[in-house]
Amino acid sequence: MKTLQIKTIFTILVCTALFLSCSNNNDDNSSGEGDEFLTAKINGTNFAASTDPATIIGATITNGILAVQGGDNSGNTISFQIFGYNGVGTYKTADALTSTNQIMYVTISPVATWSSSGVTSVTGITPGTIEVTSEDGATVEGTFTFEGYNAQDQTVKNITEGKFKAELQ
Repeated sequence: MKTLQIKTIFTILVCTALFLSCSNNNDDNSSGEGDEFLTAKINGTNFAASTDPATIIGATITNGILAVQGGDNSGNTISFQIFGYNGVGTYKTADALTSTNQIMYVTISPVATWSSSGVTSVTGITPGTIEVTSEDGATVEGTFTFEGYNAQDQTVKNITEGKFKAELQ
């Protein structure tokens, strides 16, 4: 349980850094504004990262880790980290034996996190899948799906039809 809390705190810090780095590029009109997106269905309900009044989508590749995040205007986010990122390919989450990759959905009101990580694999949650379909050094694009587990209230959210395209910071 303590490992899940540490990973959650780490992820929130990474996400905050991603948000801050994205806001510095909002004044650059040459970036192809409107091309970025992060969408999904959460238990059948549409989720879309904000593009108005500002794009709240970002991605970084640092030390072999791809981090992507998208947030809506209410502060709810979907984010994922791929450790040992090697470009285009399919990556799994929630299998601590072979992967430390993680993907999560976070709500602000109420504050809650549904994740697919090595910790959730012991609960019987199906591993998530992130497929990177394109990465050219400037943008990264792909799809994702996962079952997110909330350890506090022991609920599961099904995130399906996930798609993303983000500029690399």
